[in-house]
Amino acid sequence: MKRSMLPVVLLSFLAEKPEHGYSMLAKLEELGVPGIKSGTLYPLLRTMEESGDIVSDWQITARGPARKIFEITKQGHQTLKSVKNWLEQFN
Repeated sequence: MKRSMLPVVLLSFLAEKPEHGYSMLAKLEELGVPGIKSGTLYPLLRTMEESGDIVSDWQITARGPARKIFEITKQGHQTLKSVKNWLEQFN
């Protein structure tokens, strides 16, 4: 998978449910996407948040440290839809 498609994959994950970064890294690994490290993921998530496609908030848990949870926005859903429509042109 090209790294340029990584934002689309992350938006797809977040369209299913809000997630924290570690769970997205685990999903990428399950999908067999090699070489994505936290040093790549978190700056990308920050960029996606700055663009308005996702938002984040801290989740306080009874056990362990707080986690930053990412959620897709209305704009993010539109971005994902636009990319999917664009890709369908090639089928």
